[in-house]
Amino acid sequence: VDDYTPAVVYTSAMGEGAIEGVAADYEISSADPFSTRFKYSRFDALTAAPRDAGQLTGVHSKLSGAGMPIRMAGAHGDDAKDLNFD
Repeated sequence: VDDYTPAVVYTSAMGEGAIEGVAADYEISSADPFSTRFKYSRFDALTAAPRDAGQLTGVHSKLSGAGMPIRMAGAHGDDAKDLNFD
């Protein structure tokens, strides 16, 4: 679980499961903090292939919709390895 009390927060997941590659692939130069240039940037692209979701890393959980309550989106439980829907 991440600690959000310090002025600078380093998350334990670092985009895990939501980004292609690793966090280091998205680093930009401190000399140009508003740069749009990094390994997976599509900012100036005229066309782009769809993302390959099979390349995403992180914990993968197969959820079925049958019998699961409908809940609002949020971050609660994102760090859980086992999901339990009572």
